[in-house]
Amino acid sequence: MWVKKRMGRFPIAVFVCVFLLVGVVESLAGAAEPAANKADKPLRLGAHLSLNSVGEVTDAPWGVYAGGVGFGATLSFDARYELLPWLYLHSAVALDYRYFNSGHQEVGVSCDCEDGGSWEGEDKDYLLYLEVPLLAQAHIPNVLYFEAGPVFDFKLMRKSSFFLPKSVRTDKCHEDRFFGAGLSVGIGHVFSSGFYVDARFSYQLTDVVTVDKTCGSYTVSGWNSRTDLATGTEVVQKEYEYIDEDIVGSYYLFNKIQLGIGYWF
Repeated sequence: MWVKKRMGRFPIAVFVCVFLLVGVVESLAGAAEPAANKADKPLRLGAHLSLNSVGEVTDAPWGVYAGGVGFGATLSFDARYELLPWLYLHSAVALDYRYFNSGHQEVGVSCDCEDGGSWEGEDKDYLLYLEVPLLAQAHIPNVLYFEAGPVFDFKLMRKSSFFLPKSVRTDKCHEDRFFGAGLSVGIGHVFSSGFYVDARFSYQLTDVVTVDKTCGSYTVSGWNSRTDLATGTEVVQKEYEYIDEDIVGSYYLFNKIQLGIGYWF
């Protein structure tokens, strides 16, 4: 399994922003009057915004998204229905944005190319998904809540830019899937004002792309030469030949960490 990890400024900024948001929420919650009438409603609507770190998981030598590690944000409109005093059904409709950047790279290959077989630059991927989670949410009153359940996503857009020409890239072997599904688990706290903070981890269960394995395969051959004693000439014979498909992985998945803030009306 290949999981590329890259520590940059973005994860640090995410934690700093979330901690600042928590401080604001706590001050608002402390100043607000108890909202018992809100808690009595079996159905509540809300909104939620999170900052995300996204990682690609594959067994291939490299992934299909620039750099393999990205970041983004999710904006959702939520609904929560009370099943029991401590148990809720939580669903939402969300727009999920993801950005991948490979960073500056220099690549040289042996080929009869217009640019002499040498390029430098960076790859970028921009993706937009529609997400629909369906989560069971269990509360420890006035302390924490835990939630878990499936998440379904629908790809709305992907825009990519590459510094390598298409003739030497392997992206032609992959095609984005429109529909995907995964599992999400989370923990959070709801303040009396209706504000809440949470952290979630999601893991993709379905491949994010289809793969044409023959596209990325190549033939490996071995040859043996010997001298024919009768004629004195050199004879070249093929010793072995096989098709290697290791350049293409058998799965391409995502994991995602979300830190967010929301409000129940």
